[in-house]
This record gives sequence, C-alpha cells and structure tokens, in this order.
Amino acid sequence: MSDENNIKREIQATILPQDDKKRKKQFINTLEEGVEVNDLFAVKSKKSPRSYKKGTWFDIVVSDKTGDIRVKFWGGEDKEKVQRLYNSFDVGDVISIRSGMVEYYEDTLQISVNEGRGDIIKCAPDEYSLEDFIADLGKEKIESLYAFVKEEISGVENQYLRSLLDMFFKDEKFVEKFKHTPSALMYHHNYIGGNLEHTVGVIKICHTLCEIYSSLNKDLLLTGAILHDIGKIGEYRWSTIIDRTEDGNMIGHIIIGDRMIREKINELRKNGNSFPYDLEKQLSHLILSHHGKLEWGSPVVPKTAEACALHYADLTDSHVKNYIQKLDEENQK
Repeated sequence: MSDENNIKREIQATILPQDDKKRKKQFINTLEEGVEVNDLFAVKSKKSPRSYKKGTWFDIVVSDKTGDIRVKFWGGEDKEKVQRLYNSFDVGDVISIRSGMVEYYEDTLQISVNEGRGDIIKCAPDEYSLEDFIADLGKEKIESLYAFVKEEISGVENQYLRSLLDMFFKDEKFVEKFKHTPSALMYHHNYIGGNLEHTVGVIKICHTLCEIYSSLNKDLLLTGAILHDIGKIGEYRWSTIIDRTEDGNMIGHIIIGDRMIREKINELRKNGNSFPYDLEKQLSHLILSHHGKLEWGSPVVPKTAEACALHYADLTDSHVKNYIQKLDEENQK
C-alpha cells in the first residue's frame, strides 16, 4: 500500500467514528477569521488549476446546510500532483478539509489549504450524513404542509380541474418529488420541502385575494396556485447540493410545468374524460405567465385577472421569504 493511501486512511480514522457516520461540527455560518478548519464540506463548483509564483493552485466553492465558502488550495511546484488532487473529486462530492485556515480576502471569508500542511480528501457516501449539507424542513413539517394542499384539492368544485388535480396527486412518484423539491438554488425556499412550503404560501395569498375580489375564478386560481411550480421537480436535483438538471438549464420550470399539465389533460381525454379546451388554455396561461414579465422568464405576461393574481401571489411569497431568510442569516452571524 502506498504512503498516500496510508495517510488517507489515518486521516479518515481520526475524523470518522468506527460505528457511525461523521457529523459536522464546523458549519460555514460559524467560521471566523483565524480558525483552523478540519471538517466535511460538499463541493459546489470547481475552477481548474493554474500557476502562481510558488507553484500551482486551484479554487473550489464548498457548502453545507448553512451556506457556502470559497476554498483555495495552494500547491507546490509539482503541477501533476496538484492536478491529480483536483481530479480526485467532483461537484456534488463530499470532501474532508484538513488543516485549512479561515482568512479574509477582499472583505470575504475564504479557506486556504496549503500543500504539506493541509489536505483535501474525497469521502465515501457512507462517511457522512446528507442532512448536514442541505437544509430540510423535516418530515413532520412536510407532511403537515402536504395535508394542507390535499385539503385544498378536496375543496375544488370544478369537476375538470378536480380530475386534473386528482390525476397528479394520485401519482406516488410525483407526490414524493412534489413534497421534497427545493424552490430555488439560493434565492428563497432553497431547501428540501421548500417548493411545497412556497406553494402553500401562494395558495393562502390567493385565498385572501379571492375574498377581496369576488369576481376571481377561485377554482381556476387555486388550481394554478397548486400547480404553478410543479415544473421545479424537473428543474432541480439534489443530494449534497442543489443543482439544476439539464432540462432545468435548457427549458426551465415554467415550460416543464406547462408540458406536465398538458400531458395530464391529454391523458384524461384519452381515458374518455372531457376537459374543455378553453379551460386548458386559461390554466396554461396562468402557468406560463406567473413570473409576470418576459425578462423574468415568463414567455407571456398576465392577460387575465387570475393570471395577475397568481403572479403577485407568487412574487409576494418569494420576495417576503427571501427577505426573512436574509435577516435570519444575518442574525446567525
């Protein structure tokens, strides 16, 4: 066995309990200048090695459930050795940073790891707990929010919209993804169960708007609220980090969601159930226009009262939540 493998095993033995997974102790939101770092982090992004006056260096961005931070590895003159280390882990992997040092660079905290003193080592999946790396609402909260959505569905009186909702929410695979999908990479509700929580917020705002404006088509608006972000189950994937899928990058959740709805409506029709084409068009318009502006990602702007209401409900919930999250982050520092 090589010296390199021996060192790796020794380091892992010092940080891993024999009968349990390693649990993080140093979370990113607690790091301060001058602190030595010896802990696990998920790799969020990488930049290729390049030269500096003393050798070769590279930088990566790592994260845990409390935030992210840049890491710079300062290698020596052996360029191939630094390249091998860089190639030894990928985005989404969990790494162990040993003897890193927190420091300020351009008014921002970063971690520096120097070859010979510190190291970066890829961890196996059984060596860490996923819950340390992505924030999660927790099972109890998620089930409570989902029960609220189910209750809302039971209150939809329009038979066509109710049939469409039932078709979606009787699909166990869809429900599992719907309950756990994040709502964003970093802006708002960026955690497991976040999109479900956002959906509930939008539903509640739409209820209030219906109380104020009685002319709104309540069943149509609430169906739009329930389904407006279902495309995010195809836009995001998550393990140790939240990332966009290829469809998320190339198509986006608005178009993905509209396609999902049209596919279910076509399935209803193939099974002998009717669904009015005008109602399909109205619902599709709600989904496509809910970002409100072309420059915000909607292919069309709202052109009905219900579409306007859904857009502002979505905007309100996302903006207020983002503001609250930022305040919470500041208070935790």
